[in-house]
Amino acid sequence: MSRQPTWELIANLGDASPIDYGGYFIYRDTTGVYPEEGEKLFADENGDGERVWTVHRFTLDRLKQIQVGETICLVPIRYDETWPHPVTSYDEWFHKDLAGVAAFVGQSVQELRDAFCSDDPRVRAFAYEAIGDYHGWENLDGYPLTFESREEVEARYEEKN
Repeated sequence: MSRQPTWELIANLGDASPIDYGGYFIYRDTTGVYPEEGEKLFADENGDGERVWTVHRFTLDRLKQIQVGETICLVPIRYDETWPHPVTSYDEWFHKDLAGVAAFVGQSVQELRDAFCSDDPRVRAFAYEAIGDYHGWENLDGYPLTFESREEVEARYEEKN
């Protein structure tokens, strides 16, 4: 039987009042089985002027850089050159637009690559935030949670934060 994760909050990289203005929470599995996850909370208004909260949750996968010809690729940390397929099939989906993402957030491509490869999940979280802001958060979590009452969203974060 697989162990279920037990999540602990390690950082809030968002606003000090996340339910009012949005937040960015970083969680670590205390069992050590699962990688860290990020949770981006958006606090918005719907078309009727009522508050609505959207939560995108995604894995903060640690990557590594390898050189393929003249190209530096970001691949899963466990990538091994003996894998049977070409490296480009393991390259991260956002790699082809990394220069655009880096320019969007005011970093060099190498700084962004290094952030994805950091052993610090808070550093990786900023890299994934850049991807979400540039490509849209649905690309990191296509099935976000939506809360339509303050009580619901407070209940979610009351225990975790």
